[in-house]
Amino acid sequence: MEQHELIRRMVCVDGLSQREVASRLGHSRKTVAKALQSAAPIGYMKTGSRARPKLEPYIPIVRQWLTEDQQRHRKQRHTAVRVFERLRDEHDFQGQRRAVSDLVKELRREITGQEIFVPIEHPPGAEVQIDWGEADVIFNGQTTRVMLFCARLPYSKATYVRGYMREDQPSFLDAHVHLIAYLGGVPHTFAYDNLKSAVTKIIGRERSLSKKFLELRSHYLFKTRFCNVARGNEKGHTENAVKRTQRNYMTPLPSVTSIDQLNEHLLQRCKADLDRIDTGNGKSYGDLLAIEQAHFAETPQPEFTACINRPARVDRYATVQFDETRYSVPCRYASMHSIVRVGIDTVDVIVDNEIVARHHRGSQGEWVLQMEHYLPILERKPGLLDSGKPFVKSQFSDAELLMRRELEYRYAEDGTRQFLDILMLGKEHDFSLVRKAIENCSAARAFHEEAVRLELHRLEATSSARSDTMLDLTARPELQNITSEKRDLSIYDALATMAGNDDTDQSVPFSISTQWSANHDNPISSFETESANTSEDNFDVPAGTGDSTESRERLEASQAPNVLGGILITLCGVFS
Repeated sequence: MEQHELIRRMVCVDGLSQREVASRLGHSRKTVAKALQSAAPIGYMKTGSRARPKLEPYIPIVRQWLTEDQQRHRKQRHTAVRVFERLRDEHDFQGQRRAVSDLVKELRREITGQEIFVPIEHPPGAEVQIDWGEADVIFNGQTTRVMLFCARLPYSKATYVRGYMREDQPSFLDAHVHLIAYLGGVPHTFAYDNLKSAVTKIIGRERSLSKKFLELRSHYLFKTRFCNVARGNEKGHTENAVKRTQRNYMTPLPSVTSIDQLNEHLLQRCKADLDRIDTGNGKSYGDLLAIEQAHFAETPQPEFTACINRPARVDRYATVQFDETRYSVPCRYASMHSIVRVGIDTVDVIVDNEIVARHHRGSQGEWVLQMEHYLPILERKPGLLDSGKPFVKSQFSDAELLMRRELEYRYAEDGTRQFLDILMLGKEHDFSLVRKAIENCSAARAFHEEAVRLELHRLEATSSARSDTMLDLTARPELQNITSEKRDLSIYDALATMAGNDDTDQSVPFSISTQWSANHDNPISSFETESANTSEDNFDVPAGTGDSTESRERLEASQAPNVLGGILITLCGVFS
């Protein structure tokens, strides 16, 4: 460039001739003349295509191969190296591989054309883009792979992320419910790739959608847009959201104890991102989201039920199968048709419109069994207690194993029979209460079938009282709508006055002592009243009643129920 400028200066400013300048600087006169044509060096300019005498006869063959490749699988198309090898082996080509590579690049541009990308303008509330990702978390001390449902609004760039243990349709549906609740409305269009949770078949540009996804779309009434195959750039916003989630939200690896704790962490990160500023217009993502929310459709009620239903027949093992996992049902439903309702964490088995079994979802290949479903079989085949899959030791709690060991130690073979009889209580009672009664009796070291029966009746009575008893305060408006603050005890003065006017003393003075047998199994209760006899001197006769025989009989009758109640209370306390 310096020589170019010097030539122009010597000729145009100093007035030297082109011959003189060429002589002084050692350039040819053509170079001097070319420098005078432009202020900057023109450089080399190709005037025509270079001749390829060795490769020219093979150009039609290579063009045909590359054209046919457009109908082939993308991983089975010709590379430049493969084209060179075929020309050399099949057509005796003698040229260089570099010449073939240049030809392949030129012909591909001619056949397929150069792909051009155009930026898209997204109006507020028009679209939300959705995709799945994955990441590792430290789950209860172990590194676990979780699936991430990611959604982003292109206008506001607001992001929503939720974690799941599985990338399946129940998780996909549940994520939509939480997404719409988080946004506060329904965007007009949802953009997806061709994920299996929504698309069952691709026919050209048409998509065959799953039944449950159609139900979801019908419930919220949004439109859908599906990307072309292998064209993730058509929903680039959520593709970037997945990368940002993996590199920012999930780095370093979160340490959590449950999937709910992980989702709370992700939710806080999504809300924190709303404070970021959009470089295009200077507004925060949160302000742009508020603008979008005014364009969303209202969320319909009631909330969409995020589950799928599958028909299944109960097999001879009294189980139904879903996703290679078996779930038990009561054995009386064997060989019957059922509906398996699957959520993200639960599996319900429905027979004749009634839920007959409920389980937590298991992993593939697992048998998820509840022992109460097989109690009628255990009654006929007691040997299953030690060998049956529903009754293996992993199914029993520590308290239940302790109950069995103590019964067998104290009563030998009859102890096993007692333990079976205790389990059989689940045929007529709530099995969860039976297990609770066993736990309570084991804690109190009351190792006996009758103790479990008494505790079971007590639990049932307590449960029934809590569910059935309702306090009617319609006549006492001053007691209604009172929360947990301090009460004004003056409203109870009337009750104290009524108690003071009662002329009958209903108290029965006696004490209860309990003696235990040597093996701690047979409690012996003795009730010692304050006086050993029941002479008339041992009763406090209320004033004004006189010493008549009639008043004494009336007082004895009033005390008898209280004594019986004390006996029952003591028995329950012994066996609980």
